Amino acid sequence: MIRFNRVLGVLGAALIGVGCTGSIDGMNATGAGPGPGSGPKGPPSVGTPDDPTPPTNVPPKTDDQTPKDPTAGSLDDSAAKPGAAPLRRLTILEFKNTIRDLLGIDVAQVPTEGLPQDLESAASGFSTGANFSTGDDARGFMKIADALGTIAASKLSTLLPCAASADESCAQQFITQFGLRAFRRPLSGAESAKLLKLYQDQRDASIGGMNFQESIAALVSAMLQTPYFLYHWELGPNKPTMDGALVRYNPYEMASRLSYMIWASAPDADLLQEAVNGGLTSPAQIEKAARRLLADNKAKDAVRDFHYQWLEIFGLKDLDKDPVYTNYTPEVAQSMADETAAFVNNIFFGPNATGSLTTLLTSNKSFIDGKLGKVYGVSSATGNDLKEVALDPTQRAGILTQGSFLAMKADPDLTVPPRRGNSVLGRVLCMDFRPPDNVMIPPPAEPNPNQTTRQRFEVHGTAPCATACHTLIDPVGFAFENYDAIGAWRTQENKPNDVDASGKVEIGKDTLTFKNAVDLLGQLAKRPEVQSCMATQWLRYGLRRHDDVGDAPSLTALNTTFAKAGYDMRELMVAVTKTRAFTHRTLSVGEAQ
Repeated sequence: MIRFNRVLGVLGAALIGVGCTGSIDGMNATGAGPGPGSGPKGPPSVGTPDDPTPPTNVPPKTDDQTPKDPTAGSLDDSAAKPGAAPLRRLTILEFKNTIRDLLGIDVAQVPTEGLPQDLESAASGFSTGANFSTGDDARGFMKIADALGTIAASKLSTLLPCAASADESCAQQFITQFGLRAFRRPLSGAESAKLLKLYQDQRDASIGGMNFQESIAALVSAMLQTPYFLYHWELGPNKPTMDGALVRYNPYEMASRLSYMIWASAPDADLLQEAVNGGLTSPAQIEKAARRLLADNKAKDAVRDFHYQWLEIFGLKDLDKDPVYTNYTPEVAQSMADETAAFVNNIFFGPNATGSLTTLLTSNKSFIDGKLGKVYGVSSATGNDLKEVALDPTQRAGILTQGSFLAMKADPDLTVPPRRGNSVLGRVLCMDFRPPDNVMIPPPAEPNPNQTTRQRFEVHGTAPCATACHTLIDPVGFAFENYDAIGAWRTQENKPNDVDASGKVEIGKDTLTFKNAVDLLGQLAKRPEVQSCMATQWLRYGLRRHDDVGDAPSLTALNTTFAKAGYDMRELMVAVTKTRAFTHRTLSVGEAQ
């Protein structure tokens, strides 16, 4: 058992201090975002406040490390003035993947019980790791760190850079090399010294010292409890690199920004070596690295994560439905989530991948098993493995007509057209609707067996307090009324009432008239508002903050690049990494230059 109190006393106390600020990752104590462009200062140094000892393994700063024209070959967004970067904890996915890669274990082996659940950022619409704000949070994570230290101790042959022994020099090598991977930057001299002192204390025979293996476990536990592992702050105790009035992310920061956006995990050895060599400073270097990461299987995690968050379908397997839906079970819900992941993977990866936004929104091809076959009415689908099928093109068109989205945006027993409509407008068109202040919108009438859901909500939408938003939201939601509360196709509701999914909606300067969701999605896929929104959503995902006025040049450049690439979302991901919004930030409040 690792001596928790001693480990925490050396390094982990910083964790509690950071978590109690109530403003980490851009969230205040109530969970509300502070607004675009704001951000707290970085976490406290694990070393001394003014650490005079330089970090190890950092190449000296020379003029030739940064190209003479750092913007050469980049997107045309030099006028961008990005806001401050929100300081945020690793999400649970990022934590699990990072530990997987650090220790070389299966992600299923990573303990997360007691880790605070992720929060959706009110600003970006994408999740961030929740703060450690209580003693229970810290104690829960200490148990996780202890378990991971024990796992590390069982794998020393693969983790140590030297032969396992009681040699202190081997421990020092481990501190340097494992520390670089855990902190995603070289340790400072003071950090290394504190960790070596911890190792020496663990070995102290006068207090019943631990053996070498146990002491290395204590080191791992200690490093994992620091804010430098748990939070996205690869600058460490070093001063920021100024580029005029903006901060330019240094090579280590860029390595992490790239890997967490594209892999949802820490940089690998090749990416860290690029940072050690002073790379990742030019657009060409950044693009080359981004393309390498995107070609790796690990990119599937981040691409899946983006689409799950974009459509707000996390928690699907825990979604209850009315027993009247006999084809719905938690296993079916999991199949729905798996279908969406397989569908997205097929668009982004593999020999037939196109990255096409149009395919994402309109394709009738998908991946289902026997359980989903019953929901979709596909009798040829059997077994427990997902298989590619061509669904009825008059009924299914892309990701928004899949069960994952449709079931998540419905009640247990009935559809809720405004919920589906609001999601499409907000996530696909970037049109944000918020309830008016001091206005109580009455709930819709109780279900009537002689009415369709549309008829019930049409009455609700005519209320004076609801017309401003619902004249846009409801028609889009009605387009999906051919799908019941679990996403099964229907033409009637409360027989003999026929479902009416037709309508019209104003988008930009045009009025779109449609017969149903398939028709609507075919039109939306061609709209510049949808194409622009996808660029915006990927930028928000990469930044984990809302875009603001200073990011406008970056968004304009992204839209131009996206169009030139034929709306290939893979090219969009690469383009995001080259924007000034991604490579630069403003100084945070209280941060010294």
